[in-house]
Amino acid sequence: MATSSTAMPKKNSWRAFRLRCDSIDRKSERWLLLTFYALIILTVAIEVIRRFVLNYSSVWGEELARYSFIYLAWIAAAAAVRDRAHIRIDVLVNLGGPGMRRLAWWISDIATLVLAIWALWLSMSPVLTSLHFGSVTPGLRLSQALFLAAIPIGFLLIASRVLQSMLADIRRMRRGEPPFDGHKLFD
Repeated sequence: MATSSTAMPKKNSWRAFRLRCDSIDRKSERWLLLTFYALIILTVAIEVIRRFVLNYSSVWGEELARYSFIYLAWIAAAAAVRDRAHIRIDVLVNLGGPGMRRLAWWISDIATLVLAIWALWLSMSPVLTSLHFGSVTPGLRLSQALFLAAIPIGFLLIASRVLQSMLADIRRMRRGEPPFDGHKLFD
């Protein structure tokens, strides 16, 4: 006796949920990068026109472009860690086989995770100090903590990307696949 059900098996629904989260994860990062990049371009273009055509410049333009660039850099650093596209010297890794590469990636990931957690801890102090004293930026008149938070947010993103990379390596190892060597910019 066949029953018609639209419910998916539990394993497939969990996999679909994970794929959906991965898609949102990647797309949100790309959209944030695009947004900050566009904000920088737009702000600088407006300021150039204002300065050289109208002979007037704003106080907030330079600050907005600078802080957008800082957030852009930290989000891009986390994206590079996710894709293992960050700058590295991998001569020794390439000399060994898959086991040596896996060990090298584990050492690298653990060192990056320790550094990210340590830097996250250290970078919280200026943010908390700024919140405590209520400091604001000179041009935008927004809380300085909003912009100082880019550093702990960046290191939190980096730490989460390293953990994601480590979990993906564990899944690859269980399937008998070689470790992910990252996307190469130049060959």
